[in-house]
Amino acid sequence: MDGQRIYSGIPLRRGKACVNCRRRKIKCDGVQPMCGQCSRYATTFEDCEYVEEGLTKAQILEEQISILQDRIDQLENPNWPASSIPLSQPLSGPSTSASRITSSDTLGLRSLLTHFYLQQTSDASMDEASANSMHAELPFIVLQALVHNFLHNAACFGFFLDTQAFHDAVTSTAECTLPQVLLNVLCLWGVHLSRDPRITAYEPAFLAHALRSTAGSLAGTHPRTVLHSIQASVLLAYYFIQNARLLEGRYHTSAAVSIAVSAGLHGIHTGGGGRSAAGALPPPRDAGEQGERISAFWAVLNLNNFWASAEGAPSNISYGEFGLAIDTPWPLDTLDYVEGSHLLPAQSSGTVSSFLADVPDNATSTAALRAKVGILFEVATRLGGHIQEDGVLPEHNDFIALDRKIDAFTQALPAADSKCMLVVHMLCRGATIQLHNRLQYEHVTSRGKSLAAARAIHRIIEETDLQQLGAIDPVLAPLWASACLVFIAEIQLAVRRQRTNGGGAKVEELHAALNAVLSAMQLFASHCPLMRMRLDSVRQANVDAQIKAQTE
Repeated sequence: MDGQRIYSGIPLRRGKACVNCRRRKIKCDGVQPMCGQCSRYATTFEDCEYVEEGLTKAQILEEQISILQDRIDQLENPNWPASSIPLSQPLSGPSTSASRITSSDTLGLRSLLTHFYLQQTSDASMDEASANSMHAELPFIVLQALVHNFLHNAACFGFFLDTQAFHDAVTSTAECTLPQVLLNVLCLWGVHLSRDPRITAYEPAFLAHALRSTAGSLAGTHPRTVLHSIQASVLLAYYFIQNARLLEGRYHTSAAVSIAVSAGLHGIHTGGGGRSAAGALPPPRDAGEQGERISAFWAVLNLNNFWASAEGAPSNISYGEFGLAIDTPWPLDTLDYVEGSHLLPAQSSGTVSSFLADVPDNATSTAALRAKVGILFEVATRLGGHIQEDGVLPEHNDFIALDRKIDAFTQALPAADSKCMLVVHMLCRGATIQLHNRLQYEHVTSRGKSLAAARAIHRIIEETDLQQLGAIDPVLAPLWASACLVFIAEIQLAVRRQRTNGGGAKVEELHAALNAVLSAMQLFASHCPLMRMRLDSVRQANVDAQIKAQTE
């Protein structure tokens, strides 16, 4: 019955849509095991699940983790009252072998956490064999829950490997063959994304374990060691970015760039069997593996562009005549590498240079749009930073050309109907703000464009059900902060004009927009330290602006 419609031309009854479609208030076709909408947005939506079948898998896993933690508390404190749910009692939902937990299952978790604690509080070092085997001590259901928790949000944090393959491997009861270095990092992310303080309390220990096992990842014997090492570095970089630990984030970003470039992933020629230019990797075994290599490079480039723009750090990759020659084709969405491999160009060369030179291409996948806008954002930040304090622009023609390119790219975007496309739309407006940032006080045109971009960010926020987004790409933190700073600057100007000409309608409208973006930042600040750091910075800038206005 897999893939068969549960109806034939008859609209679904109320309440019969899958969880994803119900949350997003979009039409669901009721196809099981995966409806059309979830299949289309497999990399951004959570698992397609129907509540009519009982608790969803995520709910079951979360409940099982809670029961495990209760049991640990009982073992550590025998005098505490017993849990109201017997440990061996089956949970609500489909009856499966994974839905029952015995007391022996908790011993592995307790052993693991105790081992972590001892490692954290002693100077003893963990040898490689111990580090690589530690994930095996996790009970199957806990490992499954932690990785499952991350894979729901994988697209936000640069996960470029086959998500479905990882999901299948983790949910299988057979012996796990996933690389240990990735399991450790994914478990770290699963703990970090948990909202249960009893689980997140162990996050420092999981981080220490992930870092130890990652240190020697390139020495592994797995045939895809290079890709796994890049993926681990990317995930750790995003983890530190998310947690506002910027120096450590830069370190792992540089590591990811170094491995990717050394492996020649920037020079994949689709017309030559997928072999990288440097020949560091053998030809891919199939279209899926070639797709992972292509996606790996662009995931690394997206990460690098974050640092080179939003955080103002020197870029590890430069474009242009004397920069890195990038021949790897634009990425496709994951399923298209196998089902739509014809979408890749017959020959690929000068991918980024051609894009910046306005050479047309047919790369319109969500992944390609995300890569392109990241490049525009980085170039806009770099070019905007060359503007002198007096408003003089050394590269006037380049500035005009890039401004027009960003406008044209923004106007051609499809609707923001997924988390990834939401980020693409935000980055486009952020690129405009970055390009005009130093000119908005000197030129009316630049001030108008910056304000229009900030208002577009505000409008997108207002039109989005933020409560349903779950985890978000941390790049939204600096993007939303930049919009707030534009509003603050415009409010200062409007207040001065108000004193002269009267009327406060524009000031009120600007304050409303500013407060709406600040509220959005506040919503995610408790779970994203980077967002909290940027929120505090914007609030301080607003206070300083108000004090300055009172003294003028």
